[in-house]
Amino acid sequence: MSLKSRQNTLNKALKNNLEKDLQKDQNNDLLLPIAADVAAEIDADIPPKVAQKTPRQYRVASFNLFNFIEPPAAYYDFENIYSHQQWQKKCRWLTDYLTEQQPDMIGFQEVFSPDALKALLLPLGYDYFAVLDEPTLVSDYVYQSPVVALASKFPITETALISVDKSLLPLMGIASDFSFSRQPLLARVNIPHFGECECYVVHLKSKRSGMGIDTLADTGMTGGADIMARQALGTWASNMQRGSEAALLFYEIAKRRQANQLPVLLMGDFNDSLQSTALEAFRANSKRVFRSDIIDPNLKVLNDVNLKAEFERFSLFDSYELFQAGQKLNATLAQDEYESSVNADESTSDIDDAPAPDLHKHDRPATHYYGNTGSVLDYILASCEFDAAHPRNLAEVSGYQTYDRHLVRPEYERDSDSTDHAPIMMTFRVRR
Repeated sequence: MSLKSRQNTLNKALKNNLEKDLQKDQNNDLLLPIAADVAAEIDADIPPKVAQKTPRQYRVASFNLFNFIEPPAAYYDFENIYSHQQWQKKCRWLTDYLTEQQPDMIGFQEVFSPDALKALLLPLGYDYFAVLDEPTLVSDYVYQSPVVALASKFPITETALISVDKSLLPLMGIASDFSFSRQPLLARVNIPHFGECECYVVHLKSKRSGMGIDTLADTGMTGGADIMARQALGTWASNMQRGSEAALLFYEIAKRRQANQLPVLLMGDFNDSLQSTALEAFRANSKRVFRSDIIDPNLKVLNDVNLKAEFERFSLFDSYELFQAGQKLNATLAQDEYESSVNADESTSDIDDAPAPDLHKHDRPATHYYGNTGSVLDYILASCEFDAAHPRNLAEVSGYQTYDRHLVRPEYERDSDSTDHAPIMMTFRVRR
């Protein structure tokens, strides 16, 4: 049997089963539209780039706006002022993205003009907007230190800026005047059919050297030695700042989560790979805990399965990986359907003629490029309520998108004043 014939057989089997489920669950207002949408996508052969949302399905995006500042204000330097045409083009690009992709909540980074952003979003259905910090005015119209913001189509019931717990600094060997390079934002959002969710927006310290002339005036060297020494010291200084920010933020998230038990979404520009040493705090998991380290008597008596589930209540999961895990499960189910359909009509030897198609094999797209090198710097992390495999799950991640057309296939007229990051978006479906 050819590969195409196998795919057609698989599609037919999946569609038949979905149609049966559709009849069986016609009284279920959650499953019926989902089954109908999936069956329609199979009929179309190629699923749409962004599938139509079903009831109780929501989209969360993270978007680095790349110096969103309304003229005549300038970012960092007097020369960095958008012309009227550039500003209109930048706003139009953002509007087009939001109109096309329809996220329900968006965490923004690099916001210099929050009032202009709020006014732009209101006609698009984002009735709720949170920003508590403000950029720093350097001189006249020149600003630095952009802030983060969150826009939502659903009510925001509480907002706060996350500050450093100073009592932790000496225990971590950190200077007493340490602070976040950009203060993280917390916005509690009331999502229909899901409930309240604590949404954090973050923009961690960049990899830019932290040892310039202003902070390290004299290395005692000249020429290449001076530059390379500054580079070594500055890179490590940036890593320490970013790593400390990650650890202190995770501490605050865990503390609030223990107090209120609410689901968590953490979105933003992390300025590093999630696998880096600096972001190790966000990878905290039960595999790194030894029973000898456990003091709490209630934890000591738990078996390994329940202990793992308890630790994962306070873990954060990459929504991309949650989506991939769901896709892998779906692919396994599809493979089972495929083999069953083939076995019904053909001998077992026919199955061995060619491998079944791998429908989900692809690499993770980069969200930022430095020269020709791409990196994933932007993430949306989620608590266990979004993990379909966890006992406490309330939702499953049903989609994930990296919008990188302007980075990999740019068109000057369309993309010249857009952003240097790829916006990312996760879709989750409520399961209760």
